[in-house]
Amino acid sequence: MSSAGSKPKNKVDKPALKTSQFESAATAAGLKVMPGKSAVKGQYQAGITCGTVLSFTASVDIDQDCQATEPQSNRWDYGLGLKTKKGEEFAVWVEPHPASSTSEVAKILAKLDWLEHKLTQPDFKGLETLTQKSALADMPRFHWLAMTGDIRIRPGSREAALLSKRGLRLPSRHLVLS
Repeated sequence: MSSAGSKPKNKVDKPALKTSQFESAATAAGLKVMPGKSAVKGQYQAGITCGTVLSFTASVDIDQDCQATEPQSNRWDYGLGLKTKKGEEFAVWVEPHPASSTSEVAKILAKLDWLEHKLTQPDFKGLETLTQKSALADMPRFHWLAMTGDIRIRPGSREAALLSKRGLRLPSRHLVLS
């Protein structure tokens, strides 16, 4: 038997898991946080990977979380927390959306307008800071993932220029975040 005040021999203390900055910021914004990239729907997860210097910390489905309060809005889909091997943290945003017509650019830009406005709100200050840290590290903040259908937005086109002006690259089938 153990003496008073000592722990039973079969009980092991588990180290406390450190909350990532992204998780803290997303929780402060009232978003449901999931580990790694698990907030991203399964059909899109394989299309989003990290290079050797980054790892996923947590993710949010901001579209799902805001659907009830903003059902008519053009909502962005996912936020991802990233961490370098040195411990620096960032946030990037991914929108899975068809790119089979140049008219999709207007829809993506409307979703980006919504997200950028959302990030200016006081509850989203932490996420905005992490998003800005991505920009300061020369890491694109916003990504268009086009996993199905043709990609009709071409380099050098008017649509490509519109995207670039807003900080978006051309849509791609696979994102390697590095």
